[in-house]
Amino acid sequence: MADGIQLTGRVEVMIQLAVGAGQLVKLGECLDMADVEDRAFYNNISGDRYGGPQGPPIDCQYLGSIYVVRCELSRWDPAVFDALKLRKANATAGKILLSEVGTLMLASNTFRLLLKSATRPLNFPTAILRDSLQFSMGTKFTSLSLQFECHRCPDGLTRGGADYSGILYNAVTTEYAT
Repeated sequence: MADGIQLTGRVEVMIQLAVGAGQLVKLGECLDMADVEDRAFYNNISGDRYGGPQGPPIDCQYLGSIYVVRCELSRWDPAVFDALKLRKANATAGKILLSEVGTLMLASNTFRLLLKSATRPLNFPTAILRDSLQFSMGTKFTSLSLQFECHRCPDGLTRGGADYSGILYNAVTTEYAT
């Protein structure tokens, strides 16, 4: 296969908050493009042959990966954003109850993130909104910056009747069945 210039085309940022029961809705479109980072995790193994823990590792173990997706949106739906920014952990916007502190996110508070493009869609069935949210306010158009952390689906997890165990991403663009 020959190398060439790659174009994914316009990307729509889609969210399914209540996975398996909710609608796949459009959050918005990027100002420029979505940045997608594959972040791998490793564990170094030390050995006396290279001086123990002070020396370089004799091997390393692959521990899995997550994807980090950063987007700056120039077109976005405020109602979808309001639902998303609750992070599925808070019941009321602008309020954090003491009972909500310590909520386990991957256990039951993930959502689906779909970067929908005509040529290379990326579907992340297990995403959380991580790190800071930034939005501008003023007389110029408002932009919204967010960062998602996408994890492999836990074993035994079904989405719309399909088994997604171990899936970090795929190219599914259709709504999950209820």
